[in-house]
Amino acid sequence: MKKYSILGICMFIILACSNDDDTKPVDFHYASENFEVAFRSQGTIPQPSIEWPQENGTFSLKNSIEGLTIDKNTGAISIERSLQVGEHEVTVIAQSGSQSWETSFLLTSVLKYTFWVGGRNNDPDSEEVEYNSILQLYEDGTLDIELIDEVGSEGVGVWSIEGNAIQMRLCTYCSDMDPQDVPQTDEHSYFEGTLDNDMLTAKISGKWFVVRFDPDSTTLRGNFVFEWD
Repeated sequence: MKKYSILGICMFIILACSNDDDTKPVDFHYASENFEVAFRSQGTIPQPSIEWPQENGTFSLKNSIEGLTIDKNTGAISIERSLQVGEHEVTVIAQSGSQSWETSFLLTSVLKYTFWVGGRNNDPDSEEVEYNSILQLYEDGTLDIELIDEVGSEGVGVWSIEGNAIQMRLCTYCSDMDPQDVPQTDEHSYFEGTLDNDMLTAKISGKWFVVRFDPDSTTLRGNFVFEWD
């Protein structure tokens, strides 16, 4: 009876230790809970810190995100130019045998200084646009615009973006104006569109309007397109 009792006690201790290993919290995290990258830039988020309880495992993204790939052996994440502008919640799964753990962080693709070529037409029913303009967007929310090879056509304005919906208010032939004053000027141009992005190019496209205050009116004038390779 004593032999069986000792054997039973040993088995209980072994099982208890095994259960402790299975339920032991694992320290699994990346260097930060927030990462920022410039729109259409490439980079790498270094591998995470993890204390594997037994054998080393592998890493994967819980949900695929266009523009992100993960090294299954190290957990390092590569960022490609096709990552869309805005915030992305990234959740990574670490798995070893039948056990798995998750960690998350926020990755933000920020539209900083960018250089675009495109133009606008005067026909709301036509998608054809002559590429005759240069548009520069700055991180502070201001912009410059000018017609190619047309002296004195330089203009200024402001822009904003929410998700991939972008708005611009601008005035050409008014380079001396404070960009922040453009939304309050009569007959300024208002652009409303979307930003689309892939590995080859980014494109802003949509409708543009003329805004008047005396009398108050907003008139649709045509379509616009600007591209950035």
